Amino acid sequence: MTVKVCDALCGAGKTQGCIHMMNNDTEHKYIFITPYLDEVERIKKDCANRHFVSPERNFKNKYSKLEDLHSLLREGMNIASTHALFAMSTEETKELIRSKDYILVLDEVMDLFQPSEIDGGDINLLVRNNIAQKEGDDIVWKDDEYTGSAFSELRLMSESKNLVDYDGRFFFWTVPIEIFKCFKGAYVLTYLFEHQLMRHYFDVNDIEYELIGTRKIGNHHEFCELKDMDRKRELRDKIHIVNSEKYNQIGNESFSLSSGWFERASKEPGKPKLEKLKNNLYNIFRHSKTDNDDKMWTTLNDYRNELRGKGYSSGFITFNKRATNDFANRHQLAYCLNVFMMPWMKNYLARIGAAEVNQDMYALSVLIQWIFRSAVRKGEEVWLYVPSKRMRYLLIEWLDNLAKGEDLKAIKFNAKKQNGTKAAAFNFKIANTTKRRNIKQ
Repeated sequence: MTVKVCDALCGAGKTQGCIHMMNNDTEHKYIFITPYLDEVERIKKDCANRHFVSPERNFKNKYSKLEDLHSLLREGMNIASTHALFAMSTEETKELIRSKDYILVLDEVMDLFQPSEIDGGDINLLVRNNIAQKEGDDIVWKDDEYTGSAFSELRLMSESKNLVDYDGRFFFWTVPIEIFKCFKGAYVLTYLFEHQLMRHYFDVNDIEYELIGTRKIGNHHEFCELKDMDRKRELRDKIHIVNSEKYNQIGNESFSLSSGWFERASKEPGKPKLEKLKNNLYNIFRHSKTDNDDKMWTTLNDYRNELRGKGYSSGFITFNKRATNDFANRHQLAYCLNVFMMPWMKNYLARIGAAEVNQDMYALSVLIQWIFRSAVRKGEEVWLYVPSKRMRYLLIEWLDNLAKGEDLKAIKFNAKKQNGTKAAAFNFKIANTTKRRNIKQ
């Protein structure tokens, strides 16, 4: 099986193309997995003739959603559900999927790795008592007679070999990648797939993939070969980037605003760098003169409280957020971070034989996903503060490539090169109007 990856920007008709395919392919059963609850309902509505259903928790019978999923799989129903439930898949889930020849549609790649709160001492206790054992990097549950609740989460993860021992002290869980091999066919709807963790995980697990695109035929979208897709899109007049030496100076170094930079800045007496960044953020948003619910900003979670301030605190959204449409009404944005893959993720990928990650394109993919949580996903203009020179450079180069239909082209940060953009510079000073002047500060 070759996974077909529809690699296209938000608004290119990926979901519409998928709906068209599922409505017309009545020979196969589908499982549609998405991070969005509203997308689950959309599939059930727009594919009404295919009778999609969603797993539910049955409190009367004490059924969990996973148990209901298994019941629906036994019945051979078309299913629409969420990433969270899919990530809980067990050996029973895999066998049921395999027996019914399902086709998977994965709307957006999943968070493959998640840190666990499990303590190394608990793992050692279970291993000493032959309740679990270590198999390479995996923690595997062995005691079928255990009925307690203290280690129920650990048991659920380890039964499918989803729990990884990184160094004896730090543990994380992974999506059971083998589940992809249980499907008769699979589609992934995402953007910049080749620079995301799932692509590297596919490679080391011998899962082949093919990039495809979308095209509009009449009044509907459908999947097509990548070469047949018109990828040109002009967003330089939609995404307005702060072009201010005063506000951007703090991010001029290649590793400014990285996790290491924040850690060092937080230990300085008086924390002057963090105070400077906070003042920049406050002034940027203050000049916008818009309501709090028009603002959206991010940084590393550990330093959120260091940067929060009056008039914008409630607009925080995690820097790698994918699974929400709740901020689609936000126009004033600030991305106070320089993204690099977490060292433990990078090291684990290297340990299992994955190719080296392109850190620049990985960072760009994270930034673009975050920006598209905002009003730009509806085709509206947004005003964006990106103090990191590296992140700003990558975004500007991507906007120019996108306008030429070359948006999948790899970009490498050049610290010495000064790039320009047709995306408008601005100063937030004109507010509550649909037309703003483009003024450099």
